[in-house]
Amino acid sequence: MHVGIIGPPGTDLFQDNINDTLRRMGHRVSHLGSARIGRGGRLGNRVGSLVLHAFPATEDGFHRRLVRNAWTSECDAVISTDGNLSPAAVAVLRRQRIPVALWFPDAVAGMGRQRMLAAPYTALFFKDPLLVKRLRDTLGLPVSYLPEACNPRWHRPLGEAGSVRKIAVVGNTYLSRLLLIRRLHEAGIPMVIYGAPTPRWARDLLPADLHVGRSVFADDKSRVFRTAAGVLNNLHPAEMHGVNCRLFEATAAGAAVLCEQRPVLAELFDTEREVVPFRDFAELTDRARALLDDAALTRTIGDAANKRAHSEHTYESRLTTILEKLA
Repeated sequence: MHVGIIGPPGTDLFQDNINDTLRRMGHRVSHLGSARIGRGGRLGNRVGSLVLHAFPATEDGFHRRLVRNAWTSECDAVISTDGNLSPAAVAVLRRQRIPVALWFPDAVAGMGRQRMLAAPYTALFFKDPLLVKRLRDTLGLPVSYLPEACNPRWHRPLGEAGSVRKIAVVGNTYLSRLLLIRRLHEAGIPMVIYGAPTPRWARDLLPADLHVGRSVFADDKSRVFRTAAGVLNNLHPAEMHGVNCRLFEATAAGAAVLCEQRPVLAELFDTEREVVPFRDFAELTDRARALLDDAALTRTIGDAANKRAHSEHTYESRLTTILEKLA
């Protein structure tokens, strides 16, 4: 199958893992472009989004380019990872008899104007089962629950399990996460943070030396996950019943993941052997200290997590589900 992908490019980002997996599954893949105007950095991306929002004609022309790319490339199907693709563009693809799926990787807070709900997608996939139930029950949309995934080619054990006796944080440092990290630091839990720089207005919330000052991707990210005593995976407040991609990437890398409890967690992993769930701060600190005190425990949990993630939670298994809907 020739599959066109719409979404922002970038090493080890969602779309990059989809592209890589589809090719390894034997499909032909064309990157059709992004539904957003990006000029680099947070400010540039924000300006691009405002331009498309303020000038509908500009957006229509910009998204028509994506449709034209799908048509001229003779795609058999299109997968978008961006909920901002205009309903008009999706409608044109459907009129051209090209099935289109949305695999939305964000929490409900990222749905913005919810325009994807007005687009005539062949199928929509969200990672939060509560959202899926509400949309199906009230709007009758062709929605399905589909968690995110790992790519075993990049997300795999690298390095000695638990050799760095710190709790690692990899990802964006939004305010609720910053406040939790500060509480852990004040409680004496050794921490290390990787990711985009902390926003300037929030830098006084944490000691500067906790943040390494860079992001990690692919092999580097997996090495950080594997060698940490534990990986903190507190979830964005807008993650209602679902979980995030970090859970799957870190478990695949053989990490002992301290994951905030959500209803689906026990359906995805054995919460006694493969992940370390927590419901409140006291439980989090107790379980973090247990990992910091016992490298063998870190290794045992990480090894079990890796086996589960690589057997059940890969991009290949998720994309097989999507392609079956589009066939």
